[in-house]
Amino acid sequence: MTSKQLLAALSSLCFAGCAYASDDRADIVVRGIVPEEVESVAGSLTIIGPTALARMQPISVKEVLRRVPGVQVVDEDAFGLKLNISVRGLSARRSGRTLLLEDGVPIQPAPYADPSAHYYPPLHRVERIEVRKGSAQVLFGPQSIGGVVNFVTDAVPDRLLIEGAAQIGTRSFHSLDASLGIGNDAFGIRLDAVHKQGDGIRDYHGTRVDEIAVKTRMAIDDRHSLTVKGSYYAEGSRLTEGGLNEARFAISPYYNPFRNDWFSLDRIAGQVVHDWSIGTNATLSTQVFYTRTYRASYRQADTSVDAMTANPATGCVGGARTDYERFAALCGNKMRPRAFSFWGVEPRLQFEWSALGVTNEAIIGARAHFETTNRKRYNGLTPDARETSAETLLRDDNDIGTQSYAAYFQNVFSVGDIHITPGVRAERTETTNRARTANFVAIDRTSASSQTLVLPGVGLTWTPSDTLTAFAGIHKGFAPPRPDRDFNPTAPFNAVRPERSTETEVGFRFRPRPGVTVESTLFEMELSELIVEGSLVGGRSGTFVNAGKARHRGLEGTATAAIGPIQLGLTCSYLFEAQFLTDVEEVTRGVKGNRIPYAPKQLIDASIGYRHPRGVDLELGINYVGEQFANASNTRMVSPDGLNGTVPARTIVRTSVNYRLPKSRLQLFATVENFFDNAYIASRVDGLFAGPARRMLVGVRIVP
Repeated sequence: MTSKQLLAALSSLCFAGCAYASDDRADIVVRGIVPEEVESVAGSLTIIGPTALARMQPISVKEVLRRVPGVQVVDEDAFGLKLNISVRGLSARRSGRTLLLEDGVPIQPAPYADPSAHYYPPLHRVERIEVRKGSAQVLFGPQSIGGVVNFVTDAVPDRLLIEGAAQIGTRSFHSLDASLGIGNDAFGIRLDAVHKQGDGIRDYHGTRVDEIAVKTRMAIDDRHSLTVKGSYYAEGSRLTEGGLNEARFAISPYYNPFRNDWFSLDRIAGQVVHDWSIGTNATLSTQVFYTRTYRASYRQADTSVDAMTANPATGCVGGARTDYERFAALCGNKMRPRAFSFWGVEPRLQFEWSALGVTNEAIIGARAHFETTNRKRYNGLTPDARETSAETLLRDDNDIGTQSYAAYFQNVFSVGDIHITPGVRAERTETTNRARTANFVAIDRTSASSQTLVLPGVGLTWTPSDTLTAFAGIHKGFAPPRPDRDFNPTAPFNAVRPERSTETEVGFRFRPRPGVTVESTLFEMELSELIVEGSLVGGRSGTFVNAGKARHRGLEGTATAAIGPIQLGLTCSYLFEAQFLTDVEEVTRGVKGNRIPYAPKQLIDASIGYRHPRGVDLELGINYVGEQFANASNTRMVSPDGLNGTVPARTIVRTSVNYRLPKSRLQLFATVENFFDNAYIASRVDGLFAGPARRMLVGVRIVP
């Protein structure tokens, strides 16, 4: 059977009636963003629990999220640290259109002003991953269009805990992680630590990651409990955001001429949660959270040229574009040190009540959120220049402040087999931008913007039997205005207006017998004031523009089945429409009717696993991503700089094996990603980027 025939067969099987329900539903507790009664959820829902995570032994979170219907993860680095998640065809760049949470708290460095993802919790301390779409998103913000991804971390133990793992792999990969803890019914504490290092995807692409996290739980009395957690994370990477042109890519997809590029990040985060049981049917949970992130990137200028008062240019021009080794010394350096911090407080009351024979479960909450950002940009004259180097000049210096106040309400009306869930979120956001330096000139100019939004939603579920649930929902969503990466202080701050959406879903969840689950969802997203990167519509890189109206329509789902020792899984997404509905003068002229960039029609992930009674667990998987356009003009002709042309469809195969030694707490495992070592284009953003070559790792883990 050819690869095309295999994919056709998988597609036919998928859409004959498929969707997803996690094989770990029994692991669900209320600590996440998913209610205990998942059948009342009026929308698409995916939960990847501890059993599935242990079976996968993923190298990074990318391999996990690719199994979620409607989700594409674009490769950029081996560890997935520059996380690029696309939900239902929305922009994947740094997951800026997806709300990422850890235990319900945003993890992007500045959720409103700069939601670019550079971090996710190391998977060794993640119990499960929840992905929600649909009308229930009114409970969350600021991003409420595509979806919400929540990483639920492991609970504090109530007994002695000793776990850990050691791994080695190709491209000098190695990692160590450990979890230690102790506890009882009254108090518990756990400590998690990880070190991970490897050479990444491209030449001169080494990365090192270290994190330590602590989490405690204390039962104050029968009604009150307190959970406190904190973490420190550090990354040092020789990662570059510069892609290759066609000539370089033809020589080697993994070539990296930007060997002086560097990225560093350190992050401190804390969360305090107080839970108060008010009677038997009400709980008030109040959380306070704080995150500080400092990141700095140092980028070879390559073809970029900046007009400077003291020196004409810091970029590479002419021959340097094709002969880096000869002209490297002529290339300057662009530095982007940025400091972010945010904190907030969020009380949430959940209670049950009844009236006129109708039972109800209500959620009322509010959140105050405050964030500050300092963004600097320097230009240096040499590839390894830094902020304090001779002749380095400060190009831009901006202070951005955001404060947001939100309130939300949701109620589940239950009448027999029918659950009706209306909800609404109101959010007021105010943002200021103080430009101290712009284009090498000291100024002091402040601009501001504000938005007040009311976002309603309603969902409906019908459960005629224990095996079938049908659902439907509609809600309003929004994405905050994105400030340009490179600010223009002479223009109003947030010249880009908030993106708004109306989203509709209809689908079903079906469990015909134990071990078999099927779920499918048909959806439509009507978008206005669509936010896209300027480079995708022929504009300047580092900017964002409003591109008018767009519409996404698709069908997605997954099916799982356990047949004795064999486990089958199939996840499919068919985005049959993702197009611009309007032309916007001076922005997207001539693109009406074109397909949205980086929105493939087909996504397929299939797996087959085998569990032997003697402790052997095998899995074979295949992941397919359809063809994509790299710009709004839907250009098919390849340009020499690598920026234009299609991103061809690709198929990669993975395998994993686990073996638990008899009468032992030791588990041996091995994972291979891209088994057949296919070379493929992952993206054309800032040039050609290749996906990872074949990667292998082996390890040993101490398990419970």
